[in-house]
Amino acid sequence: MNTRVIVAILGLSCAMSMVCSSTVSAQTSRSSANMVTPSTAVVPVKAFAPAIPLAGHFTGHISATTTQVIVVSARTWHSTTAMVTIYNSDGHKWIRLLSTPARLGYGGLVPAHSRVQDTGTTPAGQFGITETFGLQVNPGTAMPYVPVTNDDWWVEDRTSEFYNQMHSASTGGFRVSQSGFNSSEHLATMGAQYDYVAVINFNRPNPVIGHGAGIFLHAYGQGLTAGCVSVAHSRMRSILRWLNPSRHPRIIIGPAAWLNAA
Repeated sequence: MNTRVIVAILGLSCAMSMVCSSTVSAQTSRSSANMVTPSTAVVPVKAFAPAIPLAGHFTGHISATTTQVIVVSARTWHSTTAMVTIYNSDGHKWIRLLSTPARLGYGGLVPAHSRVQDTGTTPAGQFGITETFGLQVNPGTAMPYVPVTNDDWWVEDRTSEFYNQMHSASTGGFRVSQSGFNSSEHLATMGAQYDYVAVINFNRPNPVIGHGAGIFLHAYGQGLTAGCVSVAHSRMRSILRWLNPSRHPRIIIGPAAWLNAA
């Protein structure tokens, strides 16, 4: 074999050796970088709001980001009246701002998960409040507020993709009727009780069809509600002015003994 061939073979062998060595080194580096030992793994700890007066059952269930709470406390599961108390949190304790009488559904209270539509029951549990509306102009709330028009309905039609949402009759997609099995609420015809309304996020935004739709905190009507919570007109206006989305308000509803159960 001539000298030139020997030199070429030796050169190729050396180059291949260097590539292999480099590849192994890179793989070892990546493997080491991807290893996380238990001592360096960080598990985030969720912070909760301080214990809520009249609603100890929900301690450890309300995020620390919530600094406005409405507690609706009734005497029993069969009660159709209650007391509404609103609180602000300073991060360490809750400060009571006011208490006022309230009316509930004519069917009393039921746990939210077992509620059935058209039974006149008020769902018990804790729910967010993220939007408001009314027949009157915005009273000064910081919450998203929709002034109701004649085209606005609250959809309770079980066959509609807009179930448990505000939707306009002109765009369709639901049975536009206030009577019958799949009726809905024509908001503009509901009278002064809907002058000021806070939507209770029961069974939304991902509703279970048949659990119910249109559960609100609103002003007094003629009597008991069909499942909502109602308070005096002036109180409702004040509550809307107090609500603030940056404080992530929630409403807690139930009989007193259940709300305070450990």
